[in-house]
Amino acid sequence: MVSEMTQYSIYEGNMERLEKKLNRIYSKCKKYGCEFSYRQVGEEFKELKDEKGNKYTARFVIVEAEGKAVINGWKFIASVEHTEKGNIINRIGEIEVPERYYSSKAVCEHCNSKRYRKDTYIVMNEETGEFKQVGKSCLNDFTNGMSAESIAQYISLFDELIKGEAPCGGRGERYYKTETILRFAAETIRHFGYVRTQDSGISTASRSFDYYGVKNGGWMLSETDRKKLIKEMDSVGFNEDSADTVQTVADALDWISKQEESNNYIHNLKTACSLEYVTGRNLGILVSLFPTYNRELEYQAEKAERERQWAAERASEVNSQHIGNIGDRITVQVNSVVCLTSWETEWGITRVFKFVDVDGNVYTWKTSSFFNEDEVKTIRGTVKEHKEYRGINQTELTRCKVA
Repeated sequence: MVSEMTQYSIYEGNMERLEKKLNRIYSKCKKYGCEFSYRQVGEEFKELKDEKGNKYTARFVIVEAEGKAVINGWKFIASVEHTEKGNIINRIGEIEVPERYYSSKAVCEHCNSKRYRKDTYIVMNEETGEFKQVGKSCLNDFTNGMSAESIAQYISLFDELIKGEAPCGGRGERYYKTETILRFAAETIRHFGYVRTQDSGISTASRSFDYYGVKNGGWMLSETDRKKLIKEMDSVGFNEDSADTVQTVADALDWISKQEESNNYIHNLKTACSLEYVTGRNLGILVSLFPTYNRELEYQAEKAERERQWAAERASEVNSQHIGNIGDRITVQVNSVVCLTSWETEWGITRVFKFVDVDGNVYTWKTSSFFNEDEVKTIRGTVKEHKEYRGINQTELTRCKVA
């Protein structure tokens, strides 16, 4: 049984080579209906050294074996990067990917194979709107499936291929501590502002990654470039370990962890931030945490200020009295005026204004007239009705003139 097989810790850079070997087995199996696959059952990160002695973190995949395979005629929508904390969706176009793929396993829904895949692909039937997640080999050729009836050949090949677990040929992605990268990004933004990849100048992702490389090794920089970066950091007092920066990262991570996954972007950001390690391909979305978080802080601050102003207005208006009798023509000394709302009609735009006089009494006027609110000193109008709104007495006026 597959479940009784020995588990292997495979260097990520060897997975592609292993897959090519397995394809040779595929070609020898039945063309339709047979099964063959291997699945990821875990991962681990190890610190390695490159040929120059620089340390870096590499990912190793723990796999077992299983099986399956394929179909036809669908539109490519997105690629899916599978991580231990969830999936990162890379869309092509404006079609939203269903939420079930936020946490789906790396299973091809055409062939049902569960072998190791770092990436899968989402396709959509243009006639029915049905979505499916497929593996790379199924993406271009949907015919009915091919795999291996037996995994005996696989087991013997497995020993031959994977007995050496060390990296070969320099392949495989390098991984970086998510929190550490975020500290460099937060400190970079503090000194240089946030710059998107598509903007002119050095992007925040690139600059913070270069600074990380200078301090943590593993970068094949010339001595000239290294000194230039160090000089830049020294000139602004760059300190990714400062208490303020550490707190900023902690607060931003806490905020994103509590957000509802309302769209693909928030899902991707939340997933990337939940990972212990990230790769270079996710740096852009990772550093976008801070402008997104800062916009939320600004919104909450503006909301709090609006609520404060509203509360202050209510406090000043709480003693508002009904003024005059219905039909009286009165003159009001205006202290403040604001347009509450407006809407389009077949006769033009109708607006509702609120006036507060020097004694805190509240008046309203519905009109199609337009005037400069800041220049209103008095308003003369006819008392149409006495009302109450949210506990505040209001005098409604009509046929008004402002001065």
